Amino acid sequence: MLPGDSLLHVLLRHRFLLIGLVAVGVVVSNLATVGPPDDWWYYQLAGGVFTGQVEGTAPWEFYRAHPDVWIGPLPLLLLTPLSLLPNAVGGSVVAVASGLALPLVCRAAERLARAPHPLVVLGAGVLAAPAWVELATTFTHPEDIGVVLGSLLALWAVQDRRPVVLGLAVGLAASGKPWAVGLLALSFVPVSVRRWQAPVTALAATALPWAAFVAVPGTVEALTSSTARVFAESPLALAGFAGDVYPSTVRLTQFALCFGLVALAARRRRIELALFSCVAARLLLEPQVWDYHWASLVAGAVLADVGASGRRVPWTTATCFIAFQLSRQVLPELIPWAQCVPVVTALVLLALPAARRGPRPSLPRQRTGVQDELISE
Repeated sequence: MLPGDSLLHVLLRHRFLLIGLVAVGVVVSNLATVGPPDDWWYYQLAGGVFTGQVEGTAPWEFYRAHPDVWIGPLPLLLLTPLSLLPNAVGGSVVAVASGLALPLVCRAAERLARAPHPLVVLGAGVLAAPAWVELATTFTHPEDIGVVLGSLLALWAVQDRRPVVLGLAVGLAASGKPWAVGLLALSFVPVSVRRWQAPVTALAATALPWAAFVAVPGTVEALTSSTARVFAESPLALAGFAGDVYPSTVRLTQFALCFGLVALAARRRRIELALFSCVAARLLLEPQVWDYHWASLVAGAVLADVGASGRRVPWTTATCFIAFQLSRQVLPELIPWAQCVPVVTALVLLALPAARRGPRPSLPRQRTGVQDELISE
């Protein structure tokens, strides 16, 4: 330690390394004590079908035969090589890579923000780790990480006025996970005089990965008729739906709410709240309650906290951390109510006036004025 350097300054200087050590350390510890992830079967099944190892189902018939796999074709195809490896290898590699993604998300959030305080970045990243690790180990859903990275790429595209990149980012995110259709609202942010480019690109990127699959007769019917039971821990149980088949109208309402909150964030020029608001809407109307759902939520919370100029405490991430830990570790009967906390937090943040803009740190290339118009605290 150099003279005059406090321990806090050293920790802040190496904040991304510290966040990575926390995330990957817990992942490796979990793998060593519990074993490789057992929630990797979606990818293993798809890999077997796509490579012809599962008899009786052609690759393009995958979703007709397995409409309960709510993961888009692109992530399933991209991870097919790993899914064919033994679970102890493929699942563990994805788990560790998922842990490494958290410091990358925090780094990207900092680069997108305006003069963030390093303590907020460090605090938000460490508080996000418990829920993020659920995504990496207990459950293995790298497609959710793809949605998070897609939203970060979309915000960069807004800053740099790149409508095609914006459309591709949100479109591919939506094609990988159904609830991410809410992010399509970002494609209507005016980043170019050709305002049609981003929405058209987004719709094409959403639809094209599915085209060959939905063209198979019976696939659309199978997907639309796929049902799920409402968990007793879901907020829908508070409305009397526990144990019932998830109404298709509620699923459509969920997608509409995701889209509406993201559109509101864009309208309020608070697009750093887009991901958080989208996932919050998902949690409110989701029939099944799994802890890994909170991983994409805390990623959105990190972006919301880091993007708030002048903030010294990661309040949004801390709120999610408390709600998550309290309902899982202390009072499980609070889980339905904890699922409601994020959407209330999102509405409060969207209702608050934007904080005063602070100066941006120097960047390696000249930025355009759209950033100052669209990224506000």
